[in-house]
Amino acid sequence: MAAITLDGLVKRFGALTVVDQISLAIKDGEFFTLLGPSGCGKTTLLRMLAGFVTPDGGDIRFGNASIVAVPPHRRETGMVFQNYALFPHMTVFENVAYGLKARKRPAAEIREKVGDVLASVRLDGFEDRRPRQLSGGQQQRVALARALVIRPDVLLMDEPLSNLDARLRMSMREEIRSIQKEFGITTVYVTHDQEEAMAVSDRIAVLAEGRLRQAGSPWDIYARPADAFTAAFMGDCVMLQACSDLSGRTCVEGMPLVLDIGEIPDPPFTVMLRPDWIETADGRDCPNRFTGIVQESIFAGAYVLYRVRALGQEMRVKAAAPGNRNFMQPGESSEFCFAPDRPVLIR
Repeated sequence: MAAITLDGLVKRFGALTVVDQISLAIKDGEFFTLLGPSGCGKTTLLRMLAGFVTPDGGDIRFGNASIVAVPPHRRETGMVFQNYALFPHMTVFENVAYGLKARKRPAAEIREKVGDVLASVRLDGFEDRRPRQLSGGQQQRVALARALVIRPDVLLMDEPLSNLDARLRMSMREEIRSIQKEFGITTVYVTHDQEEAMAVSDRIAVLAEGRLRQAGSPWDIYARPADAFTAAFMGDCVMLQACSDLSGRTCVEGMPLVLDIGEIPDPPFTVMLRPDWIETADGRDCPNRFTGIVQESIFAGAYVLYRVRALGQEMRVKAAAPGNRNFMQPGESSEFCFAPDRPVLIR
């Protein structure tokens, strides 16, 4: 196992800078996710960790040792690829054993280690099958077992669940998280899926256009985004533009804005809300109360997502589903509110 340090990492392809001065510290045994849209540099960053791409600037350290000049096969990393990259002519046992055989380990040790890791990924009994005889989820577990069997210091995973259907993806991300904790391996995981990142990660780095926008826990990234890009990328949000009215009060579209979020600048400024932070007022005397007109109601089982016209814009409000069919309908006017400590100041 190893802590990882990225120090001012840069990568250019021609005139295009795809990784731009990124510095990160990943803890020993941490599950760390690189998250961002296509083209943000996350896969290039992962490939630099693996040794498949050489940085144009900066340093990468595993522990205290720089590994920039170390070839891929000497970095003690295990890689799980998006397309699994299993050898179709080999059995499950042979695929998993490949790295150990390349290291010329004794046959008895190979049998023992392959058996142990296949049991960990719940594939014991599948040793003689070939990849074509396995489901997508089983193939992914073989790829994971092949990466883990060599007991790498660092596990690298490049969008490993993107080829699976939604139900299997949810199941596999729980398995990956559980197996990573069992082995205690420092893991760097790449995905563009925000929900997946929040479900598996100890910490997340949000990237855009080759630059680091924010790094923190899933809660920090979602509930306290550092900027407008991160706020919007992590899910639905409402941006409220605060200004001063004629009496000097801070307002949003005439609604007095009551905030309890620490130091507040003089208007104008912007605050962000998530749809599930906005509540139906239900006759309560609550601060930050406003009237909205329902445009659409979307029943989603445990909750109802309302599209509402209010405060000079269209916003989404996510409310717990009532125990009957009496949720608000399009055209209906209703009162909404949010707590003073909910908004996030967007700088």
